[in-house]
Amino acid sequence: MNALRNPLFRRLLAGDAVSSFGDSALYLSLGIWAKELTGSDSAAGLVFLCLALPGLFSPLYGHVVDRVRRKPLIIAMYALMGVTVLALLLVRTADQLWIIYAVALAYGVTFSVPAYGGLLKDLLPSDEAASARATLITVRQGVRIASPVIGAGIYAGLGGGALAVIDAATFAVAIGFLLTMKITESAPEPAERNAMTAGFRYLWSVRLLVRLTIAETLFMATVGLMDTAVFAAIEHGLSLPASFFGVLTTVQGAGSVVGGLVAGYLVKRLGEARGSALGYAAFALGAFAFLAPSAVLFLIGAVIYGAAIPIFSVALGTAQHLYVPARLQGRVGAAIGMLTNGTQSLSIAAGAALAMSYQISYALIVVASLGAAVAVTAGRVPVPKIIPSIADAQ
Repeated sequence: MNALRNPLFRRLLAGDAVSSFGDSALYLSLGIWAKELTGSDSAAGLVFLCLALPGLFSPLYGHVVDRVRRKPLIIAMYALMGVTVLALLLVRTADQLWIIYAVALAYGVTFSVPAYGGLLKDLLPSDEAASARATLITVRQGVRIASPVIGAGIYAGLGGGALAVIDAATFAVAIGFLLTMKITESAPEPAERNAMTAGFRYLWSVRLLVRLTIAETLFMATVGLMDTAVFAAIEHGLSLPASFFGVLTTVQGAGSVVGGLVAGYLVKRLGEARGSALGYAAFALGAFAFLAPSAVLFLIGAVIYGAAIPIFSVALGTAQHLYVPARLQGRVGAAIGMLTNGTQSLSIAAGAALAMSYQISYALIVVASLGAAVAVTAGRVPVPKIIPSIADAQ
């Protein structure tokens, strides 16, 4: 069933789209702001480090998420962020650079709190899980094609303060949508000993989830190399200016929208394992095209791997939704995120430190993507029993 037929999901989607627009318009401009204030590339890079650091504490956030009602938690986070971003109005000189970093850290925490998974579990019947995940990814990717450009334009024309006010307004709109939603939530889980590790323990007990997580972790172990390799490939392989990266990002985003539109259907049709394998194999094909010294093939490759990402992302998200109890969604989501995002961060650092040729980087990415496709499908893995949501009984 298409999740868009669900009126509650449509409201959640609308609020998420508005807040995603404000988020990506602002936080991608924070690096530009830091660079202009200091003239330092390192100062700009620290913004993205601040965005990533809070992810190291994901298990703690997951522990909290499973012990509170998710809708009030999300509303509280949005309200807090709406106030926090307004602190950027105080930034005038490099002496206030710490405010930019503080806002970036706050964003990093907000992005790392796995509250949406639990809310979706309570909100959606099981047969809408794949469609909902695919629709969310499609809308988020569609928004992020335009929002960085619009954000940069607002920053250049009106300054970072105006961008902060707009972002605060988008949080207010998202809260408004949430307040109109009447959701029956599962009861928060009481505190218990060793509860923080329950997400890892449950993940390990479900073989399909383990396979999907191992595959994505293997994939993430090399995909971070792309952050460094892409600029070398543009300069040395294509003999084009670095500004071509903007074109590439837009094309990739368009591919992700297309992939999101079909991901839900493919995952429901093929199942989470085979759907995931298809996504990784397609990503390998797209990355392989980057080895050719042709701008046309480069852009075709970007469309292909952009379309591939939603497929394996929806497969893993759908499996988590279907096979994890409502009050373990936070901790299991945090465990998966810590393994996959942590590995990606290491690969980004490795790409910057090793400075290997872009051909080797892309070759490793191709091998790892194909390895992920094999890892998730090798041998027979039983499909777990679906754990119903509250919405299934309504």
